[in-house]
Amino acid sequence: MNKVLIGCSELIDKYELNRDSILKQLQSMEVDKGTEEFVIVYNNNPHYTLIGEITNNQVVLTNIEKAIAFRKMDNSDLFEFIKRQG
Repeated sequence: MNKVLIGCSELIDKYELNRDSILKQLQSMEVDKGTEEFVIVYNNNPHYTLIGEITNNQVVLTNIEKAIAFRKMDNSDLFEFIKRQG
């Protein structure tokens, strides 16, 4: 189990995310030796990305990014979108 420090609590509150879920996810994250930074998807909602650093056997959550311009599409929408991008 990793020791976790959250350096961006205001973003958890702003995005109304589940702090306990984030802590559990970061505590159970497998850390490879030599890893200094991480970017992972928030388990409860894949539209949020957790970004942080690993220092002295501690996982530090430094930022949370919310996906912008997300649109739910079915396959026909996706086909039309790709076609327009040309």
